[in-house]
Amino acid sequence: MLHDALKKWFGFDSFKDGQEAIISSVLNQTNTLGILPTGSGKSLCYQLPTYINQKPTLIVSPLISLMDDQVMQMKLNGETSVSCVHSGMDEQERQFNLSKIKSSRFIFLSPEFLLQPFNIKLLNHLDLGLIVLDEAHCLSEWGYDFRPHYALIGKITRQFPQATILALTATAQPYLLNDINHMLNTKFTEIKTTMNRDNISLSHLNFDNDEGKLSWLLEFIQHSGPTIIYVSSKKICLTLAQAIYKEGYLTGIYHGDLTYQERHTVQHQFINNEIPIIVATSAFGMGINKKDIRTIIHFHLPTSPSSYMQEIGRAGRDGEMSQAISLYQPDDSFLLETLLFTDSITEDDITLFESGDLIDPIKLEMLTILNDYYSLNELITIFNTAYQRKQIAYKKMIGYKMLDSCRRQFLLNYFGEHDITKPVNCCDNDSELKNLAIYNRKKVKRKMNYNEKLQNLFN
Repeated sequence: MLHDALKKWFGFDSFKDGQEAIISSVLNQTNTLGILPTGSGKSLCYQLPTYINQKPTLIVSPLISLMDDQVMQMKLNGETSVSCVHSGMDEQERQFNLSKIKSSRFIFLSPEFLLQPFNIKLLNHLDLGLIVLDEAHCLSEWGYDFRPHYALIGKITRQFPQATILALTATAQPYLLNDINHMLNTKFTEIKTTMNRDNISLSHLNFDNDEGKLSWLLEFIQHSGPTIIYVSSKKICLTLAQAIYKEGYLTGIYHGDLTYQERHTVQHQFINNEIPIIVATSAFGMGINKKDIRTIIHFHLPTSPSSYMQEIGRAGRDGEMSQAISLYQPDDSFLLETLLFTDSITEDDITLFESGDLIDPIKLEMLTILNDYYSLNELITIFNTAYQRKQIAYKKMIGYKMLDSCRRQFLLNYFGEHDITKPVNCCDNDSELKNLAIYNRKKVKRKMNYNEKLQNLFN
């Protein structure tokens, strides 16, 4: 039956690894955590059950780019019964999508939108068959100290007890299953395939300073193919992009402070190979449907193996050989620790919050949101646990820079994977890796469009 439905709705003859098991679980009305590597067709795991059950599906999504990409892909495949509301839309587009919600088969919304009382009422009369928590690792990584509304996701799911819940992600920390069971006060069945992407080679380089890194980078990108370079901050993003552009390469920047239109433009240019290189913070990547990214460079190490696996997973979605290279210099450790721990909420912050004393406004806002769902004692436990997890993840990444054994084994062990078949091009510690040689052309003069030509005539 499932294979017939797959052929009918999507024209495919067979499922990818993990898809059939997840879909069967959902159709049996079992709340399911599905863990599939990037590019393995996670969206099919909720689209096919939606067509089979003929009931609307709510997709709770963390990022605008992710929603936009999935909506665009659906529409390209002929699906018109889809609505999406997010902060990047103008008022006319927003109102149009709001008016479509009650008649839509697929509804894409953010947790922040849904947790506004008036907005959740838009769904009250819908017989939802499925609620999808997309990029579910964000529940653990962001749900308390970055996107607190994610930690309140149980408020949404409780309002639709008839709906099956499907949480989807490409990377799952060892504690993710317990976290979402706790957040949603339910029990999920976990279905997991390997997180190993054997077409991505792993290597690492240590330098004495940032000048050494930059010198290596400017030479390396000549032949790196479509490339994302991840950095730790907006400031470094701008500085590095300027250096690359000065070297002669068309380069895009991407960080959280750009407007929706700026982010959309950069994504479009990168996807269409108008620019070969993106310099970005971790805000870039999810929802970017570019299959031929060949190189991921971390100018700064990420703060956890989960972040690293997510970000390098954006390479080689076409199955072709790709490479992930991380860089480090001694001052980076201070930078990473600052990013991780400076703004962390502590037990002292919660005590100040309880007594009504002065507290950082951002922390005050987050604790106010969370305290609506969790007791203060629960929050103390939650943030103490989060701090310990950050320390463990950070130490794991610091260990990665000095590793003399298999990098793939080291990373996957963190996620509980121990029986690993190593590819030929595995990592720089157990393979004779050769860097890819895909030429990136230097910038060319852009052709003026019609309006620009007119403007030049009259200036």
